[in-house]
Amino acid sequence: MAYLRHTFLPSFYPRFWMKTVLHLLTPGGYGYIRKLRQQEDTNYLHDRDKHQVRLKHHGEGGWKLEKKGDLLQRDYSNYEEYVTHQKQKLDEMLKMKGGFSNWDICEYRLKFYRRFKHLKPLLPKSALILCCGARQGTEVEVLHDLGFRNAYGIDLNPGPDNQIVRPGDFMKLQEEESSLDLLYTNCVDHAFDLDAMIEEHTRVLKPGGFLLYDLGTNMEKGAGGPFEAVAWDRTEDLVIRLLRKFEKLIQAQRDDHFGGAWLWILVQKKKEPFSS
Repeated sequence: MAYLRHTFLPSFYPRFWMKTVLHLLTPGGYGYIRKLRQQEDTNYLHDRDKHQVRLKHHGEGGWKLEKKGDLLQRDYSNYEEYVTHQKQKLDEMLKMKGGFSNWDICEYRLKFYRRFKHLKPLLPKSALILCCGARQGTEVEVLHDLGFRNAYGIDLNPGPDNQIVRPGDFMKLQEEESSLDLLYTNCVDHAFDLDAMIEEHTRVLKPGGFLLYDLGTNMEKGAGGPFEAVAWDRTEDLVIRLLRKFEKLIQAQRDDHFGGAWLWILVQKKKEPFSS
């Protein structure tokens, strides 16, 4: 209880805390989540009705036999197969149970609050923030609740009529070079090509902009997950990859709360060189 009081004392951001309570207590879901619940299909049987791509790609199946360096990748025949596979995650969740439960959404909101509360001294409220792989957009909603009104999300499958997450591919961003103040994702393990993804994310950040990644710390062979596209044995190796690209490490912190082991890392892109 003392931990919760210290971490989540609702002395700031009343909008965030009020909406968190609404997400927790509203029968049938609050806001957009309520609409997603209506996508549940009681006639859907996963073993019978799942997409054909899921016959190849599942928790322990569909991985390449050998690592490429320090990474293990899924054995996609081509990029189209990768995209088709990744789109199935939300589709399956919606058909089977209408998406996340009220409690799941609250856990995610608290997780994102723990990440994003550190951004206040670093970024103005007008900062342009992109959340990649945002699905229904809980992280975007939390950023809005904390005052970052220009945050938005992209996802290969953002769900029907999503107002804050648009269709998009974090491997092939539509954003212009040096256009974003911050990019966030907790979907690093869904990258088709990890190094190419980091390069693309670096491209769209302004000089002095920030990259915030949530990295799974138990990712051997995707930790048995059915949609992870890349896996690693040592999360430290990913941190080293980032530090080769970015000028400054702002913060790195392990988080074992709310259903998983994560290392979140905030780094800053090199600023414009001084010119006389």
